[in-house]
Amino acid sequence: MKKYVFSMMMMVLGSALFTSCLKDDDSDSNKDQKVAVTTGAYVVNNGSFNQNNGSLTYFDYQTLKAQQLLSGGSGLGDTPNDAYTKGDTIFIVGSSENTIFVVDKKDFSIISRVSTTAEMGEAEGVNPRHIIGSGDNLYFTTYGGYVGVLNTRSLKVTQKFQVGSVPEGLALSNSGTDKFLYVANSDYGNGNASISKINLATAEVEEIKNEHIQNPQEILAIGEELFVLDWGHYTEDFSQQLDAGLYRIYNGTAVKVIPDATGMGVGLVYYNNYPVGYLIVTFNYPYGSSKPTYTKFNTFTGSVESLTLSGDTGIEIFSPAALAVDPITGNILIASRAKDPDSPADAPYASFSLPGYVNIYTNGGAYIKDSHFETGIEPHMIGFTLGLQTITYK
Repeated sequence: MKKYVFSMMMMVLGSALFTSCLKDDDSDSNKDQKVAVTTGAYVVNNGSFNQNNGSLTYFDYQTLKAQQLLSGGSGLGDTPNDAYTKGDTIFIVGSSENTIFVVDKKDFSIISRVSTTAEMGEAEGVNPRHIIGSGDNLYFTTYGGYVGVLNTRSLKVTQKFQVGSVPEGLALSNSGTDKFLYVANSDYGNGNASISKINLATAEVEEIKNEHIQNPQEILAIGEELFVLDWGHYTEDFSQQLDAGLYRIYNGTAVKVIPDATGMGVGLVYYNNYPVGYLIVTFNYPYGSSKPTYTKFNTFTGSVESLTLSGDTGIEIFSPAALAVDPITGNILIASRAKDPDSPADAPYASFSLPGYVNIYTNGGAYIKDSHFETGIEPHMIGFTLGLQTITYK
């Protein structure tokens, strides 16, 4: 179990920074140590539909200032959807652009653009959605019903796997000597949803189906144990979203561990400074909802507890759009849409054309002073930049 957790932890961080403390051999008596720190957070913003104004926001943890980057047609174009950080590079998935943008983490310039349709075919590479990485390979889903494998050195797609209908999130996991890639196939909630299990050594693809898998969006894998965020289904008049939640899937059985959830972020659980499991933090804000709720689930202990946000008077989260857990500090970042100023005071609704914002909370839900910052339009995904900090012990 610990082997699986440690392996997945390294995938979450996307680098070798998060080992134990690294000694500085040039320091006197080895009293200096380098430790991993989070240097900032970035937000991938979808932008307004069909307006070509997707963007990237970066919040610097040292200066507590946010920059709006790579916006408009010269930047990320229309509907950037996900990102993955590897070393000094951020790979951003441009869904409507059929492009993976290769971005320099130091100055946030676009180094290169990879056309997924040119690499995979017009039908197979259309609308890339989510991305995850391991070593020199990045794995990304497309609405063509495929997973592409992008080599980070050559920037070429070296392999592709056909999966289920309308694939979204992915997860990597080891089981024994094999490495597997799991894919959440949403089928837009039309009744043919599934989880694809890809054996990366043999290229065999297995389909996992269950009556509770209706519209899977995000997935976490620990060995062969899966935690799947499912959006459930809508009523016939689309006035209400039903059965959305977090499911644990193992040996063909699906159990709902969080009854109501429409978004999630994943952090780590430690025991004696060693990662032993995951903390899944969810928000629930289904279509037609008036107020979001938050829940935490500990995969190591199996405990479930509600999370109450506090200390954010005047800047409360109005319409949560994304959530992430800082891999170093455990702080919780929540992105929100702004209130539409033209909406009625007694029944306000969210704006899809105004900039959003992010608040940062402790693991217990307390707002962290001066952590509020503005994003681009329709914030959709939150990631982190990491670095090393030298600590001198006297």
